[in-house]
Amino acid sequence: MRIQKMLATAALAVLPCWFLPGAEAAAAKDIFADGSGTARFPFEWREGVVVVPVSINGSRPYHFVLDTGSTRMLVDRSVAASLGLKEGEVDSMQGAGAGRVRVAALRDVNLQLPGLDSRGYDCFTADLAPLEDTLKMRVDGIIGYDFMARFVVMLDFAAHHMTVTLPSAFHPDRRAERIPLSIHDKWAFVKGELGLPGPVVVQDSFFIDLGSGDAVDHPVVKTMQDKAITRTGVGLGTSVEGAVARADYFRIGSFKVRGPTITCCGASEQTSRMIGTDILKRFTVTFDYPSSQLFLRPNASI
Repeated sequence: MRIQKMLATAALAVLPCWFLPGAEAAAAKDIFADGSGTARFPFEWREGVVVVPVSINGSRPYHFVLDTGSTRMLVDRSVAASLGLKEGEVDSMQGAGAGRVRVAALRDVNLQLPGLDSRGYDCFTADLAPLEDTLKMRVDGIIGYDFMARFVVMLDFAAHHMTVTLPSAFHPDRRAERIPLSIHDKWAFVKGELGLPGPVVVQDSFFIDLGSGDAVDHPVVKTMQDKAITRTGVGLGTSVEGAVARADYFRIGSFKVRGPTITCCGASEQTSRMIGTDILKRFTVTFDYPSSQLFLRPNASI
């Protein structure tokens, strides 16, 4: 069984990612077509990840993956070259598996999503071709932390719709449960509870990774008697040997997901405790990074 930790879980950026912080600064750089401060559009659900149409400096739309596991905004190197974008400083980042991935800086890039012109990003080029085998499609770029930090992003996994809202225009859904987020080193973490056979209960802080099709990752799987050997870290970087087993449940907030798979281990110790889209797809999920909060409203698959 091959577990899909597919995208770039980027290590701490050595190169700075400059953008104007705060709602007032963002409003000057983010233009919504209808002036409402919000845009809603369909996304493509492909092999457990969210794919959205993104134009670069007014180009035709490209396929970008929304990935809360990426601390950087990434553009495929061949796409950047075709658009005449000039690479700057060269660096490397941690991929989903073992090893480092070469990246190079792209300064002051403007991105257009349906109904939204979002300006002034520093992005990085990378060879994203390895993702094509896993996702069965070409991946032209990855939307990471800098985008998530500007907006409130809602994903309706049942309807396959994404809504992007300025923090100043956001009004929480009263039907959704609010859960605190802890954001460290451009990664968002949430408290959760694993129930294992025995019974054993593990309470921990879990990294939220939209770039992974996994349910739950946690090193405790290595101690479970019924674990099976698998390959993990599939995607950018080199896959490594891991383990997979079945948990009794995973609890997030007041919600309990029964019988999720539990996997180990990813690129680093810091991200070895993780929840992916096999958990998140059971909800309408709202990421409010500016206010360090998450909202969950269950759909029919919970």
